[in-house]
Amino acid sequence: MSQYIPVPVEIVDIDIESPNTYLITLEVPEEVHFSYKPGQFVMVSVFGLGECPISITSSPTRKALQLCIRRAGRITNGIMDSRVGDVLGMRGPFGNGFPLEQMQKNILIAGGGSGFATLRSLVNYIVDRRSAFGDVAVAYGARTARDLYFMQEYEGWQKAGIDVGITVDIGDESWKGNVGLVTGLLDKLRLSKGSAAICGPPIMINSVADKLMEKGFARCDIYVSMERHMKCGVGKCEHCMIGPHHACQDGPVFSYDKVKSVL
Repeated sequence: MSQYIPVPVEIVDIDIESPNTYLITLEVPEEVHFSYKPGQFVMVSVFGLGECPISITSSPTRKALQLCIRRAGRITNGIMDSRVGDVLGMRGPFGNGFPLEQMQKNILIAGGGSGFATLRSLVNYIVDRRSAFGDVAVAYGARTARDLYFMQEYEGWQKAGIDVGITVDIGDESWKGNVGLVTGLLDKLRLSKGSAAICGPPIMINSVADKLMEKGFARCDIYVSMERHMKCGVGKCEHCMIGPHHACQDGPVFSYDKVKSVL
């Protein structure tokens, strides 16, 4: 697939994940070779409106290509207003994903808010390659229970031997789970020192990383996915600079030691 020319992709399914978030399944033309790694992103275009970067939510171990779209502006509104059968433009994939060949077998995956959409790709990759990994734990927090993504998948992850902890900032009478910060889950989960993958607001990333380092995780073994306003995807527009790094080319996944100073 060209990094410069969008190819047409058809929307074949739309699922509602939260009041303002859709999980969209796309069909890539058979003649287009498209491969990716967990943590990479694509540029998605609505013809006549423009394009924006969207993290890939599906795992390359599965056939369906899925993107999680949250209403955030003109282009995401255009994507979410589309229907099954409509055609979008897509180019990519871009950036570096999670370095699975370097990550240790024991892995903690921690997400906050919409950042968890990026991490679902990694979780399902591990589920489908479970024998290649050791102890795996997932810690995920959202503002309210209505804002939680992928709730129908948690049981399957647990059956695959993944320890799953879920929390919300604000509970109500219908919520029977944990209320509090993602960091509070880290004392409750079955954690083994190894590697970590984090995506979410900067304050959450720093808090989780600090907690993990207290538990013996090395800073270089903590990987974070950095969300930035990426315009071109090829390192030319300079919109996505993180210190000396281009998020679209050098990231969006970085080891924590490389980006701690700019978080």
